[in-house]
Amino acid sequence: MRLRRPSMRVFAPNGRPAPTATELRYMTDYLAEFGMAPDLDLYARGGGHTFTSMCGALLDGLVAELPTLDAAVLAYHLPDLQVIEVAGCYLSGRLPGSPPVFSVSGQGVGAPFTALRVLDCLRRSGTLADGAVFVLDQTTAPYPDSSTHDGAVRDCALLLCTAPEGGDAGVTLDFLDERQVADPAEALDALARRLPRPRILAGRTLTDRLDKDFRARLGIVDGPARHLCTSAWAALTEHWPRDGYTVVADYDPHAGRLFQAGLRPGRPV
Repeated sequence: MRLRRPSMRVFAPNGRPAPTATELRYMTDYLAEFGMAPDLDLYARGGGHTFTSMCGALLDGLVAELPTLDAAVLAYHLPDLQVIEVAGCYLSGRLPGSPPVFSVSGQGVGAPFTALRVLDCLRRSGTLADGAVFVLDQTTAPYPDSSTHDGAVRDCALLLCTAPEGGDAGVTLDFLDERQVADPAEALDALARRLPRPRILAGRTLTDRLDKDFRARLGIVDGPARHLCTSAWAALTEHWPRDGYTVVADYDPHAGRLFQAGLRPGRPV
C-alpha cells in the first residue's frame, strides 16, 4: 500500500462552553458506572474542538484533492467530546465516494498504526482501492486522563491517505509491527542493525523513554512534544522521506507495546 505525505492542522484552545443538559446527563450516567462524577472544571480547560470541526477544518485546507475513498478510519485516544453529532456520518457525506467510516481506539498512540493495518488488509483482500485515516488528538474530557489532563497536549487532526500505486508520489508501507517490549530502546537498536540506516521518527511517548545520547546515536527524530496520537506522524509530515528508509514508531506505556511502520520511498517494486 502506498501513502501520501500527511496533512495536519493544530488547533488553539477554543474555550469550550458548559455542557448542555443532554451532554451532562450522558457524562453523569457514563461516569457513574465507574464511581465517578463529571469534573466540569477539568472539562472547561480542554481544547474544545470536536472531531467534526477538526476534520472539517483539515479538509478545507487540503491543497490536493482526495481520491474516491472506499473506507475511512478515525484513530484516537480520547473519544469525541460531542455526543450528539457523529463525526463518521459527517465524513461519509463529505468525503469523495461517501465511504463507510469506523473508529479504532483503546490503544493510545497505537491507534493510527492499527488503522493503517486495517486499510492494508482491506487493500490486500481486493475490497479497497483507496482509503484514509484521520488521526485525532482532542483534549476535552470530564474526567482525569493521564495522557492529556496536564495541558501538555493540543487538539490536532492529521490525515493519512493512500497514494496511487503506479506513480512516483508517495511511499510504500513496507511493514507494520506491534509487539510488547520490556525495553523500547533495545528493540529500536535491533531494528537499526537490521535495516539499511533507517531514519526513525519517534512519537512523544516513545522519546520520553529514550536516553538523549541513544537518540543522538541512532539519529532519531523527535515528534512534537505537545501531540499524542499525532506526534510520530507529525514528524513524518515535516521529514517526508525522499530517499532512504524511514520508520515511524511510538510506544504505549500502559500496555508496554511498541508500534512501528516501515516506509520505503520511490516506486513500488
